[in-house]
Amino acid sequence: MSSTTYEALFAPILADVEAEMRAARREQTEIAPILWNVIDYQFGWDLDEGDSMAQKVTGKKIRPLLMALVAQAVRGEYRHVLPAGAALEFIHNFTLIHDDVMDSSTDRRHRAAVWTQWGAWQAINSGDGLYALAMLASTRLRQIGTPAEKIVRVFEALSRACLQTAEGQILDMDFEHRKQVSVDDYVTMVANKTGALIECAAMVGAVLSTDDETIVEHYTRFGRDLGIAFQIRDDYLGVWGDEAQTGKSATSDIRDKKKSYPVLVAFERALEADREQMDAIYRQQTLSDADVQAVLDVLARTDAQTHTDQIARDYYDSAMNRLAQTGINNAAQDAIRQYAAFMVRRAY
Repeated sequence: MSSTTYEALFAPILADVEAEMRAARREQTEIAPILWNVIDYQFGWDLDEGDSMAQKVTGKKIRPLLMALVAQAVRGEYRHVLPAGAALEFIHNFTLIHDDVMDSSTDRRHRAAVWTQWGAWQAINSGDGLYALAMLASTRLRQIGTPAEKIVRVFEALSRACLQTAEGQILDMDFEHRKQVSVDDYVTMVANKTGALIECAAMVGAVLSTDDETIVEHYTRFGRDLGIAFQIRDDYLGVWGDEAQTGKSATSDIRDKKKSYPVLVAFERALEADREQMDAIYRQQTLSDADVQAVLDVLARTDAQTHTDQIARDYYDSAMNRLAQTGINNAAQDAIRQYAAFMVRRAY
């Protein structure tokens, strides 16, 4: 599925999520203009709606979209989850702002990252503010009559997903300084860093739409496996992606010395000489263009590209099995299948 097809297929839901996010933002009393300038910038709300860049900057909103699709599959409608979906998108973006600071990434969604415009400290503060806005957005569930016990459960799910994401990010950064990282270590890391928010999206969509805990569990497990597949695909794009489509520099993960899945494959499958070369490269403070190319050459010799693509497909297949176990078959469930296929085959 191309980006154009994705946006066209899910346009009504994406528009409703966008409207809910803007409504939650408008409810707040502005005290520090910098915070709101950063938030508007992060979502492209500083641009005219007709600006061609606006759609690229706003993001794919894959997490609230999944939440809405699950709700529609289970209950036949999705508007009752929009406040939770907006909260989850705010949470995701606060992690992106912080992530760019930690990685010193200068670009995000085809333009300069927040920290390069306002400085690292204000980016951190603004990320914290965006997290608080997420919690406030979730309380808008009261305005549409959501039972209190459901709101508490949603708040718990969002908070737990944040904690797991933080733990996953800590592991990811720790891996950069470890000499050895196993594939199992990697899966644990990505299941939390990336999978937690996607798992949360599917879970909350089900929780707000049914009291059947079996259905909730199947969608939750679906979201977790899909989240892992999504991150492995992201690792793939971090090495072999098209910079024009991803919005960040090609081979950025290698230059940042990330222990992404392709690199772990290379370490495990490389001949001793290649492994020693990679060890030496990754011990350096910074990597040159020649270093990056040397790593790419090892990846090619170990067929890491094919293997990375296959493992993403394996987790995708597991996710689809979980989806089938819900026993739900309707147009919305078909849309979830299309969504999942996009997640593991996307080019951006």
